[in-house]
Amino acid sequence: MNRPLGLVLLPLLIAAVVGCEKGEKQSYANVSGTVTFNGQPIDKGQITFALEGRPPSSMDIVDGKFSGQAMVGSNRVSVSAKKKSGAAPALNKDAENQIKGYQERMRGKGEFGGPPADYDPQAVEYIPPEWGTQSKQMRVVEAGAANDFKIEIVKK
Repeated sequence: MNRPLGLVLLPLLIAAVVGCEKGEKQSYANVSGTVTFNGQPIDKGQITFALEGRPPSSMDIVDGKFSGQAMVGSNRVSVSAKKKSGAAPALNKDAENQIKGYQERMRGKGEFGGPPADYDPQAVEYIPPEWGTQSKQMRVVEAGAANDFKIEIVKK
């Protein structure tokens, strides 16, 4: 390599390597807390912390408590919990046909031929959409902080 070209390329290469290492790294922090629904701890569910543009962090809720790690920053928080209902929710005709076709297609194909082992068609989501699928609830996760959150969900 000729010397002048090397003097130009070497600093550019170093800048590119150093810039890539610092630009994309996200930090995580420990989070924990409690989740109640109408004043009672949620027996079993899931809580998700999602920083915009990044993969979410999900944790199990057991006896109203959760703990895990989430990305540092302002996270959208959503909660999911199901309970048994008297009957499975009614499906429209198209959905019934789709399920029937899927079951017929997968029949006899071993472990991959059915719903997940914990699937219960009589279990329905009871968390209100403003805390679930349509959540706009935000919590700030800080590096080095306690990040202990008390989530109180009330059905209106």
